[in-house]
Amino acid sequence: MKLTPLSDFVLEQKETSTIDTAQIDWYDKEISKLDLIRSYTKFLKQPLTLGMFVPVNKDGVLLKPLQFCCSSSDCGCMGMPVNVSCQEEIDEYYEAKEKVLFEGWTHEDRYGWVQHHELGLEINTETGTLAIFHENGIGYGYVKKVEDLVSYALTLTPSALEVIGMKE
Repeated sequence: MKLTPLSDFVLEQKETSTIDTAQIDWYDKEISKLDLIRSYTKFLKQPLTLGMFVPVNKDGVLLKPLQFCCSSSDCGCMGMPVNVSCQEEIDEYYEAKEKVLFEGWTHEDRYGWVQHHELGLEINTETGTLAIFHENGIGYGYVKKVEDLVSYALTLTPSALEVIGMKE
């Protein structure tokens, strides 16, 4: 699912059916839709954080991607990442990666900045600065919450869909 404006999301929640007293679950379906709309609204209002784009630890500090020296256990590294020292660090990285809400973002050692090369976007989650790269140069703007990113139709991860209350 792509990040969409709230009004479009609401309109996509088609009317379940006409009111018919014989349909006992009509009310439940309508309540479920309202709950989903409320949940999506809360999702859109969240302030942006680095962890929405790339894996971070519980303190919000960037976790570097796991690096492997080879693709097999032939070289002595036993197929384990070379930039961590214990299984807990590996587990921490994968758990943090599961919490990322938007697909396609990277962090390239610039404090607070994340990049989406395919879309030509960079965001500084600390200041809210948005840089848009295009053939005519660079444009700048400010983003503070998820809703501010709607016009870029970002792809949501399964974790984001779970936060919203949607099944994949």
